Amino acid sequence: MSYEEISKVHKELGKLIEESFEFRRKIAREFATQKGIPLRDLASGNVDDKTMLEFNRHISNNLGKERTKNIPKDVRIEPFKIGRIPAEWISIPGANEKNVFYNLFGGGYIMGTLESRRWIPYHISRATHLRCLNIEYQLAPEYPFPAALEDSIDSYKWLISKGFDPKKIIIGGESAGGGLAIATLLKLKELKLSLPAAGVLMSPWVDLTGSGESIIRNQRFEPLIKDGLINMAKSYAQKEPLTSPLISPVFADLKELPPLLIHAGGIEALVDDSISLAERAKKDGVEVKLEVYENMTHVFQNFGEQLSESRKAFECINEFIKKFLASSK
Repeated sequence: MSYEEISKVHKELGKLIEESFEFRRKIAREFATQKGIPLRDLASGNVDDKTMLEFNRHISNNLGKERTKNIPKDVRIEPFKIGRIPAEWISIPGANEKNVFYNLFGGGYIMGTLESRRWIPYHISRATHLRCLNIEYQLAPEYPFPAALEDSIDSYKWLISKGFDPKKIIIGGESAGGGLAIATLLKLKELKLSLPAAGVLMSPWVDLTGSGESIIRNQRFEPLIKDGLINMAKSYAQKEPLTSPLISPVFADLKELPPLLIHAGGIEALVDDSISLAERAKKDGVEVKLEVYENMTHVFQNFGEQLSESRKAFECINEFIKKFLASSK
């Protein structure tokens, strides 16, 4: 089991991942029973594509909703729509309503709902005292590239139309959401629109070609990611080349982008994505801060207060954000 390998390098994280695995297994058994499918067939992927997608979304959404149960009752969650795009404000009591953290959630471009993706925005608001705008962009394969990017751009334009100063907006996301955040910045630059003050990326997926050596190097810690990445990349890009800069921003010209904070786990499969993006940004003259947390896995921030490295990461995000919001006054 991967959590056994992780426990060898970080006992606390291994225990947390073991608990998460047990919850996933419980949900998987329930899904298999409901569908009348042997659990071993689901685990091995020996089912049709439609069932596999439904299964992955079921697991992802239930895990996210389980985390959401721990959000304190006094946190404000205000749902609304930006045109047809489901959205919500998430904020702790006393959050600054003039400054915005514009959040793009992760899920490989194929998974995620507002209800199941509130955990990270809550922790961002808790750490930074900003209001978080969370949007539910369209998912592949039903809505492949550029649907998610178009929703992200439309939502940013909505923020500006409501009077929010771009210099008071931070854009960010985790995993695929981190890749989408960079793609959004690139598209905004192309459209000659004012850019946010800075970007915050947690384990960003920015190379959908899968060329990073860490996918193999760290496979024993995250054994399921390799095949998952291939399938998700195909679902999202479909007929478009995976090397397209708006699909894989690691191949983009990053000049003129705002300052970036990039967080990654040292044993995650996608750590090379973060390293390559940081190197590219630095080469293109972008102010970038890369922080690789030793012995951490993909989007380790999901463990919130349970993990010291996660707590530290949110503290660092707050310090980074304060610096650039302050400098834009």
